[in-house]
Amino acid sequence: MMKKILMMMALVATALFVVTACDKKDDDDNGGNGGNEDSGIVTLTAPPYKNEARVLNITQNNSDGIKQLRLMESGGYMITRQASSVRTRGGSGDEDYEFGKFTYSGGKYVLDNGMTISVEQSGQNVEVTITWKNGTSIKTTGTVDSSGAVTTGIFTDNLCSRPWKVERVIVSAVFEGKTLGKEFKGPVDLAEVKAWYEKNFGTLKDQFAANTIVEGIYFDSKGLFAINYQNRNDDVGVWRWTNLNNGDLVYNWYDKQKAISLFTGNAAVEFTKSPESCKLILKGTVNGIDFEFAFYMK
Repeated sequence: MMKKILMMMALVATALFVVTACDKKDDDDNGGNGGNEDSGIVTLTAPPYKNEARVLNITQNNSDGIKQLRLMESGGYMITRQASSVRTRGGSGDEDYEFGKFTYSGGKYVLDNGMTISVEQSGQNVEVTITWKNGTSIKTTGTVDSSGAVTTGIFTDNLCSRPWKVERVIVSAVFEGKTLGKEFKGPVDLAEVKAWYEKNFGTLKDQFAANTIVEGIYFDSKGLFAINYQNRNDDVGVWRWTNLNNGDLVYNWYDKQKAISLFTGNAAVEFTKSPESCKLILKGTVNGIDFEFAFYMK
């Protein structure tokens, strides 16, 4: 269902895999089986809606055109609709989507767009009631989607515990025997990152208008990450752990021909000592030049 959305990727969006901050504890084995015993890192504030998080694929046509409801551990949501819907922020092809925040009380999800959602589940099947602020409502049916779930544990909980904001980003590259670097203060403008690259290394195919500002980042344990901007459509991708013990991630784009040219490698989590900040290291190679992007987030 999401493959049309996954075509829309942005330069720094590719690298914005948020990471958890921690203090190293003991040199214990931190969950070689990827279970819930990921020792060696501090546990951040638990995801507020870990037990309520779910992905619902809507199988019945409905008046709002909703195809999927994704309710994230952090309290973020994503609604995927048919493109004919008018209450959306972004999208591509035959799907539109919308992001926001929700609270959960009395068995109901209360969304900041004015919708209230209640779910009755029987096995993998669900009946969903959606009520708007004016009191009108619809009922529809669907199924619980668990196909994209990633390995659970403290690492995953920390990653999915909140929406994240970019504080700053440091770019460095080894070129002709010299290391070049640049720090960008948050909120990060993707156009400025591209301009620095092209000044030092050559033209990129990727196009960004000035003031393409990264606003926020969501991760969920069902394998999705979403990048929100101030003035452009949101970007959506998929992520997985490749080595949970080392904090290694991999990001995947649906259409590699349209993927951002600067980022083709994997991401590696590097933990800091502050429990309220975090750092992500992304490494890749472009035209024989090795790049490293360090994202500092709060």
